[in-house]
Amino acid sequence: MPSQPVFRSAFTSWQDDQAGLGKRPVVLDILGPDWDTSILPDDLKMVLHVNPSTMSLQYNRQVERIQTRGGYVEQHWGDSTQEISFEQATGGFMRLTTGLSNITNAAYGGTRRETIAYDKYLDLLALFHNNGSVYDSRGNIVLQGIIKITFDGGVYLGWFNSFTVTESAEKPYQFQISSAFTVHREVANWQKAYDTTAGIPSGVLDQQFGQQSQTPVVDPDGGG
Repeated sequence: MPSQPVFRSAFTSWQDDQAGLGKRPVVLDILGPDWDTSILPDDLKMVLHVNPSTMSLQYNRQVERIQTRGGYVEQHWGDSTQEISFEQATGGFMRLTTGLSNITNAAYGGTRRETIAYDKYLDLLALFHNNGSVYDSRGNIVLQGIIKITFDGGVYLGWFNSFTVTESAEKPYQFQISSAFTVHREVANWQKAYDTTAGIPSGVLDQQFGQQSQTPVVDPDGGG
């Protein structure tokens, strides 16, 4: 007897980037008011069904100007992330028995709403609507958290401020999505290249502010 066909997501786990498979999913999480503790169940994170086609990070110079008697003093703090823009699409609305579906009337053998891709789309839409908030039974916000986005060593904390869904006749079996995410805080987890001769980092990236702090390389021969 042939086995039952199964549709699988592009990613098997939100830890695919650590499994050596060459996959780097965009991982979304919801943190509590301390901006550190996830309010989702253990080992449960949201992974986009399909990675965005574009993910644009917009930076602005972070400059502080202080007025003194002698004039203005400027303090330059490097770049600060302001917004992340996403252009993406849902997966194809595929059913086991009917294949690709764009039907919305249940009388015609099942609809696109009964597909994995549509479920994943609803999860993302719910994340935008709640935006890190937890509500009670009356609809009042009882806890305000923050959204955490992780991709390729970068961690971004903030909130979604726009979410646009486009359905077009040219692509009847999926939705096009445009969204914008305002970054309140950026955490960088990567490091610069190491000095392989001395075995000491030539520079490391500050994990909270993204500024480079230099570590002197010691001459093993005692030279200056």
